[in-house]
Amino acid sequence: MNMNVAALKLAPAAEADHADQILGTDAPSRLAFKDAMLQAVDMVAHGTAAASSLYSGTGVAGLRALLDDLDPLPKVGTGIAAALADIGRPALEHALTVGHPAAMAHLHCPVAVPALAAEVLISATNQSLDSWDQSPFATLVEERVLTLLTELAGLPASASGNFTSGGSQSNMTALYLAAERYGADARKSGVILTSEHSHFSIRKSAAVLGFADDAVISIASDEAGRMSMPALEAGLQRVVGEGRVPIAVVATAGTTDLGAIDPLVEIAEVAAARDLWMHVDAAYGGGLLFSRHRDRLQGLERAHSIALDFHKMLFQPISCGALLIRDRAHFAPLASKADYLNPEDAVFADAPNLVERSVQTTRRADALKVLMTMRAIGRDGLDALICQTLENTRAAAEAVEARDYLRLARRPSLSTVLFRYVSAGGPELSDAITLKTRAALFHAGIAALATTVLDGRVHFKLTLLNPRSTPDVVHRVLDAIGETARELEAHHART
Repeated sequence: MNMNVAALKLAPAAEADHADQILGTDAPSRLAFKDAMLQAVDMVAHGTAAASSLYSGTGVAGLRALLDDLDPLPKVGTGIAAALADIGRPALEHALTVGHPAAMAHLHCPVAVPALAAEVLISATNQSLDSWDQSPFATLVEERVLTLLTELAGLPASASGNFTSGGSQSNMTALYLAAERYGADARKSGVILTSEHSHFSIRKSAAVLGFADDAVISIASDEAGRMSMPALEAGLQRVVGEGRVPIAVVATAGTTDLGAIDPLVEIAEVAAARDLWMHVDAAYGGGLLFSRHRDRLQGLERAHSIALDFHKMLFQPISCGALLIRDRAHFAPLASKADYLNPEDAVFADAPNLVERSVQTTRRADALKVLMTMRAIGRDGLDALICQTLENTRAAAEAVEARDYLRLARRPSLSTVLFRYVSAGGPELSDAITLKTRAALFHAGIAALATTVLDGRVHFKLTLLNPRSTPDVVHRVLDAIGETARELEAHHART
């Protein structure tokens, strides 16, 4: 036996063309990996330093032309260096520079350097979280990080969770578990109540899971964009009066546009009184758990399930989310036995079996980058970064109010600011100019802004997830909005 093991260890790798481009234990492949990583890192470092604008300005047709001129699968490979030159360089040159302080469009954060270092380890080791023997250390990392997350959320010792691709997958999994709690008929007659400002993934998830077309009931919000408690009570009474079965209420901690946090304590009271599953979509606002503002999430600890999304307020590379469950026993409907995959009880004693908590089989070791970020930056560092984004947002709202050509829609709750351009030509012209201004500033590489519709009218939206999006940057962006919008309005008047 020992001789066979020794022979196995010493046996040379089978010869194959280009085998050194497949990372293994041999020196040539390790050298090829190092060279490729250094070239890629050098390209990113120099490209970031040279990025004076946040986008090249190239349109869809121009980008398609670049790819159309490229043979994606040549008969003879070009080698890594040439492939990086042919593909990597334009990929960087024509990417949105997410770390640019004027990239303010979406819930799309700049990334933490410790997380990028972890991404190299995650990709190179290629661990899969569907069985312990495929990911020994990574499995325990995820378990440890989930324990910390449930503690931060105030959940009891019975809580558990799993990492997901993001908020949408977390929301769908939570609704599936909620339905399973109520039995086979839940998706036929069950009703889910949620705010009119909740994420569209709630309706999409219900449709994918086979709920009735009208299963998701939209509850009106108050002036701040928070779910209205009188409207929730009225909605429940109406549903019950119609003979339907409410099974879940979905609260939002950080709506996409307004950043509004629903009244979690009051919703928890209603859910408990009616034995409803309470899910909190905290994909956005859950970042407050890592700051001194975590008390704004009071009531979160009473939820049955919580969606978190770390590629928003916690500066993680896409994708990186988690679903927390108040009682790990509720994961039971996801458990399935595969003889080839999970013999842990018989073979690997005490090894966690994470595949039984997830709708996915193969999963990346994303918890490693969260752990690296927390360890490297620390509690105080993360608090400072998050608080800086909130302070930038407050200052941005004040800057909007100081300009007579702009109208602030609401006081910001998290890190989004909604406002309108005021045109003398009326609201319809304001809507049109807003959309054209957004496009013009993006193609000019000046600013990446979002637009949304609130109260039936088009609004600009700034999403300030970058601590470097300081007031001076915001002032320049707002001035550029004014100049561009006035030029567009003057052109409209001439024509």
